[in-house]
Amino acid sequence: MATFVTPRAHLISNTKSGAGKGSTLTQECKNICEELNYELVEYTIHCPEELEQQSRIAVERALDNCDVVIAAGGDGTIRSVAQVAYGKNVRFAIVPCGTFNLFARTHNIPENHEEAFRLALTGIPQMVRVGLVNGQVFLNNVGLGLYAKAIIDRESNTDRFGRHRLVVIISTILSLFSKHRLLKVDLLSEDKLDTVYTPMIFIGNNTLQLRNLALNVAHCMKSNLLAVVMMKPVTKSEVFTVILRGLFRTLEDEKNVDSFCVDSLTIFTRKPSQLVVLDGEIMTMNSPLHIRAQPESLNMVLPTKLSTIDQ
Repeated sequence: MATFVTPRAHLISNTKSGAGKGSTLTQECKNICEELNYELVEYTIHCPEELEQQSRIAVERALDNCDVVIAAGGDGTIRSVAQVAYGKNVRFAIVPCGTFNLFARTHNIPENHEEAFRLALTGIPQMVRVGLVNGQVFLNNVGLGLYAKAIIDRESNTDRFGRHRLVVIISTILSLFSKHRLLKVDLLSEDKLDTVYTPMIFIGNNTLQLRNLALNVAHCMKSNLLAVVMMKPVTKSEVFTVILRGLFRTLEDEKNVDSFCVDSLTIFTRKPSQLVVLDGEIMTMNSPLHIRAQPESLNMVLPTKLSTIDQ
């Protein structure tokens, strides 16, 4: 006679995500688990050092059974848990608690905590694409140069003024106007090697983010490719034009922005190591940077079988 095993919901939550939204989850999740006959296992993260360790414990416990690993936090927290879950036979779900929640929105995950957690236990697993850079997962984007500086400035300003969307937007605009160095890099794609000078390189894996800026590479995702966006060397007045086109969603007409689709891209920087930002998380990586799309590699719980903006 078969023995029924109660499935477990392994909830990894960042209590500091967004405006402290991650700290209010526990009771909501307990009620839903009782209703749907799940056992709730909590992994509360108080500092970044705990995140990888707790994620590995949760994924290991959930492998090859009916359990689900749920990442509750902003895109950075979700990325860190996905790093452990991708490529493994485990259901991965998210409860968005961040400022912009781009990854959740592009996959039509509710931004309401209770709705997102209920979906994590009742939705349909579907393989989704991630990006990789030197073995590290990114869900939305990876960037270097001026983009990395903007993220560093953003983190400093949100620590001071609060993690609000307006603070993020103003901080980003001010960073774009600040002094910056040009990157001299060699780009290798499809056996073609080009040397370019650019203040910023951005590689996108999120249709919603690219579409919101009206960049003409949002279609890359439909072919399971990544979108590369580079800014040409610009003056301050030209930066102002780029920002205006971004605000009015007309960047596809901007002559100082180059964009194209790739399956893989290798970036050789002049420095042996480079500051890189993955989904808002700042890292130092050794050159060259090996970037590639990794289709159907994350077993993610979604509302329906056709629920992503990519499609």
